[in-house]
Amino acid sequence: QLDGTEITRRDLAAEPQQTKISTQMLLERVIDRKLLVQAARDQGLDADPEYLAAFRRSREELLVAALRRKIIRTLRKPNDVELVQLVSNRPWAFDKRELIRLSPVAGQAAGLPDKTIDTAQLDAAFVDLVSRDNEPVIIDGATYRVIARNAAPLAASAQERLARAIWLEEQINAEMVRLLNEGRSGSAVKYSQGMGPGAE
Repeated sequence: QLDGTEITRRDLAAEPQQTKISTQMLLERVIDRKLLVQAARDQGLDADPEYLAAFRRSREELLVAALRRKIIRTLRKPNDVELVQLVSNRPWAFDKRELIRLSPVAGQAAGLPDKTIDTAQLDAAFVDLVSRDNEPVIIDGATYRVIARNAAPLAASAQERLARAIWLEEQINAEMVRLLNEGRSGSAVKYSQGMGPGAE
């Protein structure tokens, strides 16, 4: 207990897991944090506008993460036909997977490093951008050009794992979009002047 408040095993289980850390060390870390939280409250920081805004955002993100976990629990497993079709539709991620090295063009900030991208992690639109070696590619505001390509097709076992992961992500995203559309159709969203869709 800490000042009469019990610290439970559930509290400890919710802590980020680290290797080679004992339960006692984990408990002490929780106690230390709670003591510092109390010190912050004693100084009135729990009423600070920046803290309150960050707290609301954090709580919303946790709820969205919980929603995502619930969606995953409700999804069925993909069948073999669906996985074969997915592999066929995304050759750049499987049989034609490449590791592409890009270098910043002249005039970029000094010291900007080269980048290596894995086509298995890209969507079709970006794959199309890097498919033409002479075309510039903008990443994080910097312009790059393709300087090397290395074929890296996935082994059969790795293909199945990746196909299942992509299928799962697509199903999650589809359900998220459905919920967003449902929410927008049932809610009155009003924008301030200059803040609506298409505003700069």
